[in-house]
Amino acid sequence: MTGGWQVVLRDDDINTGATVAFVLHRVVGLPLDQAMDIPARLEGGQMASVAYLSDQHDAEVLAARMQVFGLHSEVFAT
Repeated sequence: MTGGWQVVLRDDDINTGATVAFVLHRVVGLPLDQAMDIPARLEGGQMASVAYLSDQHDAEVLAARMQVFGLHSEVFAT
């Protein structure tokens, strides 16, 4: 996708995989099976795309909502 905004999640040493999956399912709206796969992809300092949005404000709000739960999220232009 070009011309939009990508929300990414970075690995951290604090949150458990269960916490990450819960936030991705409840806050981001990912299907539970997909949300449960992402923590394993984050191991070793990796990052994973969790959403692509056309509006910058919506992307920043989503990233901020994940940050409330202690997750390390960022927004990038695509």
